[in-house]
Formats: sequence, structure tokens, C-alpha cells
Amino acid sequence: MTRSTSIARFALLAFATLLCLAPVTARSQIMDRTVQVGDQSVRYLAAGTGDKAIVLLHGWPQSADEFRKIIPDLAEGYHVYAPDLSGIGDSTAPNQRWNKAALAGDVKAFADHMGLKDPLVVGHDIGGMVAYAYARLYPDALSGVAILDVPIPGLDPADAIAATAHAWHYDFHNQVGLAETLVEGRQAAYFGYFINKVSANPKAISREDIAVYAKAYETPESLRAGFELYRAFDEDAAFFKAQVSRFTVPMLVVGAEFSTGGALPIMEDSFARQGATDITTVIVEGSGHWLAEEKPAATVQAIEDFAAVVFND
Repeated sequence: MTRSTSIARFALLAFATLLCLAPVTARSQIMDRTVQVGDQSVRYLAAGTGDKAIVLLHGWPQSADEFRKIIPDLAEGYHVYAPDLSGIGDSTAPNQRWNKAALAGDVKAFADHMGLKDPLVVGHDIGGMVAYAYARLYPDALSGVAILDVPIPGLDPADAIAATAHAWHYDFHNQVGLAETLVEGRQAAYFGYFINKVSANPKAISREDIAVYAKAYETPESLRAGFELYRAFDEDAAFFKAQVSRFTVPMLVVGAEFSTGGALPIMEDSFARQGATDITTVIVEGSGHWLAEEKPAATVQAIEDFAAVVFND
């Protein structure tokens, strides 16, 4: 063996050793699956491994796909699950119940089926209402709850927001049959208009993204399910107002700068008056309503900081 060959082999061995010692930086692949939970079929996204689970609940007019930008980062430290809510996308709704307590029961059945022990439940928009209902109904079955940019029906400042021009869609969605007739076949146009109106950075959500959401509501049944989420608000308000017992589950309440960020002090006080004792609030600077897509890094940071506390990392 010549001296030059020996040096080359040594260099190759040293390089291979460095590769073995280098940290793994590959991002977790998102799996798109469907599982049968009793009578219900639940479509969900999942990534990551381990016993510490984060469950992400989407809002309207979106599906679990709204979290695709943040799932890989969260999955570096946690097992992440994002189901389509009942009746939306490829999740069925055999019970045809749209109040948030009932939907929380569906999510709980999914979590139990997947063997999740005390997950952190995170919800955005309508999903935030479902997450809070989950925490109130099953306080001993989760590590914490995070509510992203949404007022809770029955609690301040939900009524004040509902009375503003920004909530025009509440009344429209309440028009049973008419809303379906006018939007069916025009989901992408309607969702695109709505998303752009409450976004600080419309370019963060592409036409392709909107097409994915439109597909999640493309059938008459799923389109109606989306509107029924709003038609249940009176029932939801009665439920949430009744939740006045001492509530020690750690809460994270996140507001976007250009959405509910300014209302966080009112929301915190309202939760406290309902018995909540452990509340953290965070404003995501520069974001409109669509936190996970407009400001994914800041959204991940807020969730991970909270997760580190509730999971005692």
C-alpha cells in the first residue's frame, strides 16, 4: 500500500466517523392515516415518536392540514397527532352532533384509541373551543390545553366580537340551507376570500393550500358540518358558562397581533372568573388569524415552551 493510498483511506475513515457522530437533523415525515374508532372513521396526520403526545385540533374552514408547517418541528420532541374534526375531510360524523362538548368526546375517544396518555391538547379557532371543552370535561386526562386565537362562546369577549362586522360570517352560516346552497361548488372562492380577509400575510396560504381545504368540505355533508359548527354556538355558550368549578389544568392562550392579541387580558380575566388558576398568555407578533401558517416558527416556539413546562421536560 502506498503512502498516498493509506492517507486517503485514513481520511475516508475519519469522515465516516464524523458522519456517525453528527447529530441527526432529518425532519419527521408526516403520515396521513385513517383509523376506525367505534362507529367513527377518523382521518389524522401524525409524526414523531415517544410517550409525550401533542394533539392539534384545526379550525374552520380548514382541516388537519393547516398544521403541516409546524408538525415536523413539534415532532422532533413529541409524538404529534392532528385529526380532522368530526364530519370534516375524511372524518365521519355518525352522531351528527356539532356542539363542542360532543366533539371533545369524539377527540377523547380518538386519543384513547391511540393510547395517548395525558396529551397536550392544542386547538386553533373552532379547534380551540373543542380543546377547552376537552379540558373541562376530562381535566385528569390531559397535561395541558392551548387555545390559539379564538374567543370562547359564552365567555368574554365572545359576545362583543360577535357583534362586530368582523363576525359577519356567524349570521351567514346560521342560515340553514341557504349557506350551503350559495357556497356549494364555490368552496375555494369562499374560503380564499375569508382566509385573505383575516390574514396579515395572505401569501402564507397558497391557492394549493386553499384547494386542500376546499376538498375537505367538498361534499354536501362536510360543507354542512362546517356550518353546523357555528350553528351550535348558543349551545356551546350555555355549556361554557356553566363551567365555573376550580380549574387547575395549565392553560396557554395565544393571540395573533392582528387578531385576538389585544383581547388577551380580557380573555385571561374571563377564564380566571370561571375558575382557571394557571393561565399563560402569548402574543404572536406580525400574525393574522392563521398562526400556524403565517408565523409557524413563533407558533412552534409558543407550543414548545408550554409543552416543556406541562411535560416537565
